[in-house]
Amino acid sequence: MAKNLLKVWMADNTVTTDDKTDKIFVLETTSSVDQQFVLDRMAAKNPGLHRETMAASVNLYHEVLSELAMNGYSINTDFCRIVPQLKGLAKNNAWDPETNSIYVSLTQGKKLREAIKDTTVQILGDRQASIYINGTQDVATRATDLSATAGRNFTVLGKNIKLAGDDPSVGITLTAVGSGEITRLSADMVVVNDPSKVIVLLPSGLKDGEYTLTITTQYTPSKTLLKTPRQATQTIYIGEAPTGGGGSEGGGGDDDQEENPLG
Repeated sequence: MAKNLLKVWMADNTVTTDDKTDKIFVLETTSSVDQQFVLDRMAAKNPGLHRETMAASVNLYHEVLSELAMNGYSINTDFCRIVPQLKGLAKNNAWDPETNSIYVSLTQGKKLREAIKDTTVQILGDRQASIYINGTQDVATRATDLSATAGRNFTVLGKNIKLAGDDPSVGITLTAVGSGEITRLSADMVVVNDPSKVIVLLPSGLKDGEYTLTITTQYTPSKTLLKTPRQATQTIYIGEAPTGGGGSEGGGGDDDQEENPLG
């Protein structure tokens, strides 16, 4: 019996239009966790080790990895491979922080590959939400791990997420987790506005960290707009995404007959 279990829903593939029966799997995310949660798990697995010692070791490990990566090393560990990379074109033979930036690529290592082999997938059924987000892409890095880059385009994929309607709540907001500060995107920051794909220009002043992206719309596939706007939310990360991702959910509207199974 496999050690790990991933629960998934089946949902319409909103990217393809030629095959109406085409479906994809959407992960039901358990929750978003932080380092303290990881340390709790470590302490539970080995009560003989002091939590303070483990925390100090983890912090030192991260510090050394960061220093190595930012000094040009390609790092191979059992957990992942870490490679520093550069973005942007060289203009006037100079590095320009406005157009050039550094990011770090992480790919699965031996331990993660072993964990994948020891994982089974449980299908929960068809996802019935009338609006949902089922994927994102940072246009700058092509990353699909919920990470995003401030000041660059960001793609959101889903179902019925097109912005439509004149209700004051219609639009896209970013809520900083922790402070609760809300950033509302103006209409001119929406680059593409389709039922299954919305591309936005993220504000350049966003600080790195975890945010809740919320799309509020009155859109329906029919010509009649919803009387009550509905929402879809997705956790995203400005900067690097942690190994634990966030979940997405759909909200209710007049035509919602089923409860969102991910809510």
